Amino acid sequence: MGNTQYSVATVLTLFMGGLAVGSFWGGKLVDRSHSPLKIYAVLEVAIGLFCLLVPVLIDSAFPIFQFIYLSYGDNHAVASLLRFLVCGVILLIPTSLMGATLPVLGKFVSNDPAFIGRDVGSLYSANTFGAVIGAFVSGIVLIRLFGVQASIGIAAFFNLFIAWVVWFLFLRQASVNESGVGGSDSDVKTPPTSWTSEQWQVLMVFFVSGACAMIYQLAWNRIFSLLLGSSIYAFSLILTTFILGLALGAVVFSRWVNRFQDLPKVFAVMQAVIGLSALLALPFFGDIPFLNRWVYQNLNYDFILIQGFMFLVIFSLLFIPTFFMGGQFPVVVKILIERLSNLGENVGRVYASNTIGSIAGSFVAGFVLIPIVGIQNSILTAIMLNLTLAVILLWKSPSVSSFAKIYIAPILLLACLAVGKNVPAWDKAVISSGSFMPYRIEDLSEAEQKKNKILFYKEGMHTTVTVELSVSGNVFLRVNGKTDASLALDMRTQLLSGYLPMVLHENPQSALVVGQGSGITLGAVEQFPVKEIDLVEISSAVIEGSRFFDPFNHQALDDPRVNLIVEDGRNHIALTDKKYDVIISEPSNPWISGVGALFTKDFFELAQSRLAEKGILCIWVHTNMSPDGFRSIVKSFSEIFPVATMWESIVGDDYLLIGSNTPYAMNYETVEGLIHGESTRKDLNGVGIFDVSDLMSLMTMGREGLLKFSEGAMIHTDDNSLLEFSAPQYIYKDERSRIVSDLTPFFSIDPKLVRFTHTLPEEQDRILQHISGLKRSESQMAEIKRNGQIELRLEQGKEAVSENNYALALQRYKDILTIDPDHVLALYNMGSIFSGMNEPRAAIAAFERTLEINPHYLFGAIELAKAHLASGSPEEAVTLLRPLIAKYPADSELHLNYGLALAFDKQHDHAIREFQLASRLNPKSPLPHYYLGVEFSKSNKGEARDHLRRFVELAASDAEKQGMLDKARKLLNSL
Repeated sequence: MGNTQYSVATVLTLFMGGLAVGSFWGGKLVDRSHSPLKIYAVLEVAIGLFCLLVPVLIDSAFPIFQFIYLSYGDNHAVASLLRFLVCGVILLIPTSLMGATLPVLGKFVSNDPAFIGRDVGSLYSANTFGAVIGAFVSGIVLIRLFGVQASIGIAAFFNLFIAWVVWFLFLRQASVNESGVGGSDSDVKTPPTSWTSEQWQVLMVFFVSGACAMIYQLAWNRIFSLLLGSSIYAFSLILTTFILGLALGAVVFSRWVNRFQDLPKVFAVMQAVIGLSALLALPFFGDIPFLNRWVYQNLNYDFILIQGFMFLVIFSLLFIPTFFMGGQFPVVVKILIERLSNLGENVGRVYASNTIGSIAGSFVAGFVLIPIVGIQNSILTAIMLNLTLAVILLWKSPSVSSFAKIYIAPILLLACLAVGKNVPAWDKAVISSGSFMPYRIEDLSEAEQKKNKILFYKEGMHTTVTVELSVSGNVFLRVNGKTDASLALDMRTQLLSGYLPMVLHENPQSALVVGQGSGITLGAVEQFPVKEIDLVEISSAVIEGSRFFDPFNHQALDDPRVNLIVEDGRNHIALTDKKYDVIISEPSNPWISGVGALFTKDFFELAQSRLAEKGILCIWVHTNMSPDGFRSIVKSFSEIFPVATMWESIVGDDYLLIGSNTPYAMNYETVEGLIHGESTRKDLNGVGIFDVSDLMSLMTMGREGLLKFSEGAMIHTDDNSLLEFSAPQYIYKDERSRIVSDLTPFFSIDPKLVRFTHTLPEEQDRILQHISGLKRSESQMAEIKRNGQIELRLEQGKEAVSENNYALALQRYKDILTIDPDHVLALYNMGSIFSGMNEPRAAIAAFERTLEINPHYLFGAIELAKAHLASGSPEEAVTLLRPLIAKYPADSELHLNYGLALAFDKQHDHAIREFQLASRLNPKSPLPHYYLGVEFSKSNKGEARDHLRRFVELAASDAEKQGMLDKARKLLNSL
């Protein structure tokens, strides 16, 4: 099935659908029986046995899933429907049995019609507390200690043990009670209870409330993943906290339910409290990154303490709404069920209605709301639904006065709508800054100061993807806050992941790339004469975001040889019948939940089975994990492949494992051709590859060294999920130096990996001798030295500017361009100096060059527009900025400078509108208020004074704006 949103939705829908069917069916069944406990014991036995069978059934269904994938993979709707049906056959029986347990036990525990709400509610709360324990123990303890299969076995054992206890210990004791189940009410055959229209309305409200609960859960899960990380621990804490709130609410309201006089009104108030508490919590999500920063500064990176902090954050935001969500069940049961004769059926009906609502909410949230309106607005939608339900219930309540119905309830709803509409939007840069990773906490400061430009932001069905631009020219793509691709240091790994396995294959004709990221690896693969390339990417939002790397990845997605498959990479490898010459797997980090499955022995075996004769598998692995985890991956890989090598793309950080069933080597002449090729020279030279020896210096060891290095390590399997649990802990620890140290004794470069076609024998000997004497990552050391020279000249240029020595600064930046002609920041700095020297033509030339290198370089575009204004060409500035405004409508600085260009072009009304937009997009910026004050001073002195005062207030402590402050005060005095 894979790990896509469609797969998750399928399993979730079937699971909850089974609960709904089971509760309805179980309720009807138990009403015809005098022995609920016997039925319950049988249900527990059946649940345990079926759960043991599910893994076997899933394995047995593999040929069916493969047939569906191969036959209908291009028709997503048909394939999804068929997969849904197959999963339904597997999951509906055990989940229906689970759903039946609540009404069956409800029939047993309820003996007094006056206390049905209390009794069934208490049972529901006990069941939910069990779910809390199950979610926490399975997610944090069981699977980690015993593995997936053993955990299923343990759960099944407890099902069977419960059945045994009920059957042998409780049945005799309960026989007297069971003979009188339902008391006098069940002794008489009564017709089915008919509900009033008001009761049916309550049931419908409970249905919609269930939908709201799932919208909240999915949206909260997405935002917490963005703010606290996507590890198994984060997901387990989110789920545990949500269910804990439900359980606490159920137990409290079960005790209180008989004290309430007007239950429909109580139900209405509960809807209102759910909505209002969720609304009050909404702004605080945007502050979690700053709490993360405080934690890392005060808790000494202690994993347990940090997880405890996460729990407190989640609990504080979710407790009130989830508490009242859980309290609904006993209240609704009390409202709707008045007789014992049909108790099982009616409990099943109530439970099923809420569960079906949850299914609807899950679908709407995952496939409609979040992709279309975003996470925050999805939560607001659920809030408004809850508040609307509250108003409807109050409107229907006979105890509510006509005055309240006509005036107070609608006014409250409208007030909440107004508040919801004006809730500040979360700062996209802040929430996607990856603040959950302590080594990226400086990114939060950059986000606070708006140092970077957001080129792309999308909350897709599966992930939240952000593409940002820094003033240095770096473009980086983040997935759920974690940087997965960039134009900076990541370029080495991105390019080498493509070029290295391709040159090691003697004649690649087909390739599979798992993970798009920036598309730079894909672009590298395309530089070879392959006939077809399959690209598998799980997130369509990543595909969209990768378009901002087109100037650097050879327009990779436009290559006609590329077949784009939006699918889980592992699932594709498991189900396809294709064989590939080269498979490249470059997923995200293994600490992210689910990603570890691409680093297991099981996955390596799958990939091996999809390799053509002489095929090669290349996987990326990093060192941000425990030394044992790193060695586990190495051992799992090198034991599968008879030929294996490790390569060091970034010393101490990124490594490539390359395996095959047959020996491989790179062709010297082919590599030299790439290094000097028109389209590939820039790629390879840019990461320090100027000849074959530079590439070979990156080799770390062969298979013999890999086996010795990983001796004694555990094999990483799908079942034990080692990395799923260990890797997240090393977000807070840095063991990279230890891993590098452990690798060092086994370092070995094998010259036999270089073969020749036309090179003369004496030249071959010279080359091989040189390769034999290479030092570890020699080419990367040279690149680091080269980058150090660039950084030194940047600092020297900055210092020269601070001393007003512009000639020296310009020389330093020109020195950089002799090393790297496409260094965007050097060109940008030169343009800024020329602007300051009132040389607009030279500035224009420098800024235009930055846009030639990267058309998305907004910093250069803005300064180019300013240079056009300085040269007396406002129409050029307007023409330049107008399409950028359309493409990046959320950039306040673009709107500000577009407004300036319009003002210079005498389009004052349009200029005012742009300044107002800039102010709305960045309320903390003083500049829009200054320019609005200037513009309004000609037509509306009151508005002008307001904006100028606001400018003075915001800019008072900014020394750089002292000149503008003087002008603003002078203008204020003249108005």
